[in-house]
Amino acid sequence: MIEPVLEIAAEFGSAAVRAVGATLAAVAGALVELNGIETLGAGEQTIGIWMAVFGGVLLVAGFVLAREAVGLYRQPAN
Repeated sequence: MIEPVLEIAAEFGSAAVRAVGATLAAVAGALVELNGIETLGAGEQTIGIWMAVFGGVLLVAGFVLAREAVGLYRQPAN
């Protein structure tokens, strides 16, 4: 009786952790990317470009985590 409840709780917990991770990665990515653009405007090109690229990577990571959290991840067709 308790095993199905624990299984459902484990699946929900996994999805919740992925959703929180996706949100944090997306917010951090947006902030880092905006900060990188401001840094580029201030004349620091190397650091600004690095920050903008890193922000983009975080945004992509957030998107991937969100897609997996809602179950839209599809296996490639053979």
